Amino acid sequence: MKEEIKKLNDMSIFFKDFVGAVVKKYNNLSREVVFSSMVVKKAIDILAMSEYALKNNIISVQISLLRLLCDNCLAVEAASELGLVKIMELINTNQRVSAIMIDDEQNMSDGYLKRRVSERYPGFDRLYRFACDGVHFSKQAMAGAFYKDNDGLINININIGNPELKDELISNNNSMITLCKVLLDMLKKLCLAN
Repeated sequence: MKEEIKKLNDMSIFFKDFVGAVVKKYNNLSREVVFSSMVVKKAIDILAMSEYALKNNIISVQISLLRLLCDNCLAVEAASELGLVKIMELINTNQRVSAIMIDDEQNMSDGYLKRRVSERYPGFDRLYRFACDGVHFSKQAMAGAFYKDNDGLINININIGNPELKDELISNNNSMITLCKVLLDMLKKLCLAN
């Protein structure tokens, strides 16, 4: 488990180094600095809570945090498509990206943004759906509330965490790290490419 926690801590360092590079490039509170700092702050907070969830075997929270990190990717995708000027205007006026129409029939919904991210990062859509299933009441959420004992009997589990799901917790942690790498790549293309 120490190795998994180290991955989360290392990723936080990568995010901080990235913001340092953006600040160094622009040397002021440019849109790039402000936007990347907002996204990175949220990502680092998610990683900190992911460490807590991992240490305490709280898979339901871990999956919810995966969904929040997916939402960060959707926000960066929206900024990439609309431009930083427009996305900052929307943020500053408390407007939602989903109000923006792409064409006569398609708004900039989470589904649309998810598809766009998946075009460049195959598998993102599967991870997004997995995280959504964990957040909403589903078979996945139901499974965490029960366990089989040594006699094969099904029992209710309303205790904190699911220590019996160590392998799944580690797998989800690896998905968290992969998703962080996607987010960093997206941010680099948006804030450091030009």
